[in-house]
Amino acid sequence: MKYRLWVWSVGLSLTLGLSSAAQAFSIPQPAAELAASKFVHIQITAEQGDADAQFLLGLMYLSGRFVVQEVPSGLHWISLAAEQQHEKAQQTLADLSYEGQLVKRDLAVAEHWYKALGEQGSRWAQFRLGFIYASGGDGVERNCGKAVEQFSHVGDDVALGNVAWILATCPEAQYRDGNKAVELSLKLLKTNENDPTNLDNLAAAYAEVGNFGAAISTQQKAIEALKASAVMTKTDEFIQRLQTYEQKRAYRETLRLLE
Repeated sequence: MKYRLWVWSVGLSLTLGLSSAAQAFSIPQPAAELAASKFVHIQITAEQGDADAQFLLGLMYLSGRFVVQEVPSGLHWISLAAEQQHEKAQQTLADLSYEGQLVKRDLAVAEHWYKALGEQGSRWAQFRLGFIYASGGDGVERNCGKAVEQFSHVGDDVALGNVAWILATCPEAQYRDGNKAVELSLKLLKTNENDPTNLDNLAAAYAEVGNFGAAISTQQKAIEALKASAVMTKTDEFIQRLQTYEQKRAYRETLRLLE
């Protein structure tokens, strides 16, 4: 969302005694005074209810720019802007609450603002909502059905890969659909038949429908593809899933999603 840029200038008009004409001069303002002037102007405008100014003032307090850092004050002003449908303010509150770094993680707050953004068509918000519903916790109940719905709204290959994973591995049986997960994974593999993530998804889907022979061979292919890629940190996870399929058991998990 575009927001207005605030510009200040200071003019000084001097009358020179040796000249009959009055000449106006613009002189630089000291940096500290200029910063204070910017802050005061934004603060006054924010107090008058301007959402852009409220958002900027909140960012100043959160970052400590032009003012001593005060996270509660920053959240206060950004919240006021968010309540006025300021999209950047809404996303800031949602991201902060989701990531839990500058403020304590609160998925209920993140869900609230991501839902507001998602209703306006934000794919980023819908993607984050998919994660929130797939994992649950921190004030939000896990719901694989809602997760599938949100990832499906996004509709790109990464999000659809997450849909396939949920359909194959969600702990709640009513949300699983192994056949659909197989179909979706095979479709995604058409663009890259050696993609380790989609092979991993397909193996889980085969296990869900009880085809453990296909699950084992597919997971072995996924491990080889993973070793050929730069992402080696997931090798242990892939091997553990292979061992699960060798024991003729389907895999159940909700957190292994791609962001």
